[in-house]
Parts: sequence; C-alpha cells; structure tokens
Amino acid sequence: MVNAQSLHPRLVGARRDQVRLTHAQGEGGAVAVEFALIVPLLLLIVFGLINFGIIFSQQLTMNNAVRDGARKAVVNDAGSPGRTCNGILANVHNQLAGLSINPADVEVRVTQDGWTNANGCGTTFQKTTFGGRSGSIPCLGSFATATNTARSIIVEARYVADIAVSVPPFPTTITLASKGVYRCEFSF
Repeated sequence: MVNAQSLHPRLVGARRDQVRLTHAQGEGGAVAVEFALIVPLLLLIVFGLINFGIIFSQQLTMNNAVRDGARKAVVNDAGSPGRTCNGILANVHNQLAGLSINPADVEVRVTQDGWTNANGCGTTFQKTTFGGRSGSIPCLGSFATATNTARSIIVEARYVADIAVSVPPFPTTITLASKGVYRCEFSF
C-alpha cells in the first residue's frame, strides 16, 4: 500500500491529503474561465499567422510573375511572343501558379517609364487583352538618341485577395499590388 508521504514529501497524514485534493478541485472552475478568456485571443493570433502566410505567399507569387513578364518583354529575342502587350499579360498570368490566385482576376498594366510612343500598351489595367494595342511592342523606339540611353517599361499587377479566415471587424479582402521596372534591351 502506498502512503501519502511516498507520493509527495510535504503531505503527511490523510487529513492534509484530503485538504490538498479539495483545494485542487476548487480551482477547476477558475482554470476553465481563464481558458475561455485566453482561447479566443490565441485563435485570433494563430489564424492571423495563417492568413499572413497565405497573403505573403500570394504577394511573392505576384512579384515573381510581374518580374518575369517584364523581363521577357525587354530582352532582345525577336521571335518571342512575350514582347507584345498581350504576350506580357500572358507571361504574368502563366507565372501565377501560387496559393489560391486565380490568374483571370489579376489585372496587368504595361506602361513606358517617362516616355510614350505609338507602341505602348495604354495606361489602364487589363485582365484579358489589351484590345487594339495587343500586338504592340512597348520597347520599340525606346532608345533615346539625344541622351544615348535606353528607356524602361513598367509592368504592374494588382489582385484582390480573399482573406482565408476573416474575423469581424477585420477586412475580408486585401488588394495586392506588384510592380516591375526593366530597361529595354532593344530599340529597333
């Protein structure tokens, strides 16, 4: 038979053992109340971290897609369809294989950085096609002879991302934006 002293050195005799058990049972309600107060805060932090991870992944995917679309637009590869306005849009959409991003919902804008000509893609964001400017090559005519410098193009994208686990009063969506600026490597 096990006595109280062998279980815990401070407990001596049955009376002290009974008092200790009674006291521990009385704290059960307080522990439950404390748990009920802390759990919502803990869940808010956990789901906030999950949401942050998802949104951060989507932002990184957008950044990479815009950079890739802009890079393919400025290289001197005459046979590349990625040099046209619609080609840039398609390149950006093709790179959006990230976490729950629907490429059809991503809007892309291609502009010339501080200069304009007839080869530009326009100034508005587009989801599917640049319409009448779809075959334009924004880097054509980009070399500035007066200053002997090549000019740049800007590829921007924006996407309204849903927040996976939204908790009132926090927003349920967030707009992600990305921008890539590259210098044209050709002008002819």
